[in-house]
Amino acid sequence: MSENTRSDGAGQAYSRIYNRRLIFELLHQAGPLSRVDIAERMGLKPQTISGITRELLTQGLIHEVGKSVGQRGQPQTYLAPNPDAGYSLGVHVDQGRISIILGDLLLNIRKRTEWVGETTDPAATTIVMAKLAETMICESGIEKHQIWGIGLVLPTLNADTYEAEMNMPGWDLWRGFNVSEKLATLLDLPVLIENDATAAAMAELFSHSGTPPRNAVLIYVGYGTGAGIVVDGMPMKGARGNAGELGLLPLPFCVPDSTGSGVVDDQLSLHAIARMLHCPVSTLTPEVIGNMHASRDSSLMHWMETASKTLRFLVAIIETAFDPETIFLSGAFPESVLAALVERAYPLLPSLSAIRNRELPRLTTATLLRDGPVIGGMTLPVFVNTKPDFRHLYIRQVGSDERPFDHR
Repeated sequence: MSENTRSDGAGQAYSRIYNRRLIFELLHQAGPLSRVDIAERMGLKPQTISGITRELLTQGLIHEVGKSVGQRGQPQTYLAPNPDAGYSLGVHVDQGRISIILGDLLLNIRKRTEWVGETTDPAATTIVMAKLAETMICESGIEKHQIWGIGLVLPTLNADTYEAEMNMPGWDLWRGFNVSEKLATLLDLPVLIENDATAAAMAELFSHSGTPPRNAVLIYVGYGTGAGIVVDGMPMKGARGNAGELGLLPLPFCVPDSTGSGVVDDQLSLHAIARMLHCPVSTLTPEVIGNMHASRDSSLMHWMETASKTLRFLVAIIETAFDPETIFLSGAFPESVLAALVERAYPLLPSLSAIRNRELPRLTTATLLRDGPVIGGMTLPVFVNTKPDFRHLYIRQVGSDERPFDHR
């Protein structure tokens, strides 16, 4: 028997907590709403809605934002989440750069900062992250106890437990370093860690104009290539949190040689460009690549030809495996290069996704590019503590079953 169906006090408490999160999630996504609106959408009894919304109002998690006018019957009071009831930090560490944003409960960005410098030493970089975050919190005037946590976004760094080897220049010392534990200790805040592709996918769907797709994939091209996979509105993590590591996928049309192993990362990544140009990856900033593209640099044009062929291959695999509504392309490149890669990838390979009446294109550039991972990081503490079905995806990180949202 599940906890939902238990007849004892524990089961009742679980149902109350679950309904609290359902109501808050509804208000977060579709508010402002009246109690009548909530009851109609959720199918709960009016007294249950009234009791739960009274609790949320008393705790300051929601507030009243107006009354209905010009309608028959009693005026309805509209409710919405209180943006100042909680805050979260998003931190994105890229090679040579740290981005941090502070957002409220409605994920409005309140403050942001960027730092450029050496990031090869994980211990030193973590100290820089902590100092930047402390300064931001102090300048914001927000008390630290109001911050629900930190969403830390990094490239996937393979541990020694895996047979597959993924060497990423500049990240060698990070393998085996427990950055989330160190940062949590320095800031005395809970830290959730996510890869850049999944974080960018979460941010993209949150910022999507209109109704966001519930099944989509975001291909993120950085020092390697990965995918953020969203299934039925939830990020797909996989058994060990490694779903979407497309960079390790062998390419049937690529013959391994001394310059690469014949996988996606060897063709579609910053690493691939650096190898072609015989330059450090750290020198390939978006500005540098943008200038190369504007001048139609022959080496970059040659890379784009191969990269677009690889992208076309990935789209076929993703569409066959996941049947997404759309596929976004994002990464550590200027918009002009990403748009050109999408253009060159067409015509895409035949697929069951090639239907006549599509609402969204099969492959398109993401709306959020450079900011995608850090905004996605900012969403993590909020979603983990408020969305009913989100927390279990990060249970290995959060440990206990206590939630700030449920125990305020």
